Amino acid sequence: MADKTDGYVNSLLPIVPRDILQRYHVNEFGDTRFASCARLLQSIWRESRGLAPGWHRGRDGRQRILGSRLDLADARRGRNLLTPDIARLTRRATAYREIGAFIEEQRLWENLLSSQPLTFNLFARCQSARDRGLGLFAHLFPGFFGQVGELAFEHSPGRGDPTYLGDYTAFDLYVSGLAPDGSPAFIAIEMKYSEAMRQPGRSSKARYRELTRAYALHLDPEAPGLLSDPLAQLTAEHLLAALIRERLGPGAYALFVVIAPAGNRDAWNAVDRYRSMLTEQGDGVPFIALTLEAVISAIGETGDPDLAARLHERYTDFTPVHRLIDDWEPFTEG
Repeated sequence: MADKTDGYVNSLLPIVPRDILQRYHVNEFGDTRFASCARLLQSIWRESRGLAPGWHRGRDGRQRILGSRLDLADARRGRNLLTPDIARLTRRATAYREIGAFIEEQRLWENLLSSQPLTFNLFARCQSARDRGLGLFAHLFPGFFGQVGELAFEHSPGRGDPTYLGDYTAFDLYVSGLAPDGSPAFIAIEMKYSEAMRQPGRSSKARYRELTRAYALHLDPEAPGLLSDPLAQLTAEHLLAALIRERLGPGAYALFVVIAPAGNRDAWNAVDRYRSMLTEQGDGVPFIALTLEAVISAIGETGDPDLAARLHERYTDFTPVHRLIDDWEPFTEG
């Protein structure tokens, strides 16, 4: 169900007039309707916190102010993270990240629109308090975990390893633990905010077609669409999850999960298309898609209402955008 605030349905977002976007330094060519509103929301949030905008260097080498980016001084203070403890946990996680893990420092600390800081804002506290993690994941995936173990951000078990995928595919978050019966269990999560499901295709890689044939994930393992945009990333991560489950043993439990805002139509169109190509069994790795709104609600319902409120204001409450539309006065009487 869509969130309602002041009579507005938050999932029905406007095409924002250019002069409003320019006023907030977020008039970006190529943004989708959702990305444009989300970028504007981030700039409004930044201004409400008294944080200075950052700079973006274009392909022509010129720099310009970008409202959805933080000034370097505020970025270094960890202000892209919602609370000081989340910033500390994020710094530790990035300092001790896996060898080869692709965590773009500038994107993490400066880019307000990125799904990378969003992932830490959502789940970093679960890393330091396993009881909190167990409560949240039990709420989102009832009966799946009996015990939550480690949370790993930007995780892959074998970057570049030809016995896996032979490339650098990784999950935004990997949660390991035990099922209620004591068997190994994990959840592999891909996070989207404003991003679409756009990654280079994998059709030229023989290893991928070998794996789509080996695992009973897809109705047609030869389908060209599985390895092309916009499904290539979903296929890659689903196959990686199947490989991990196989190596954990036949009794292991696994889920492959995508989280995206309800209003990100590009992401959900890809999710729906991918779902239509899956077998019912999923070869032991079910595919689940959750709205960001549902995850934020679960955080509030499992003991952290303050964080849930901060997340909602920052990422999913588009009331400030709607108000700008209501207050817009482009014309004056002559």
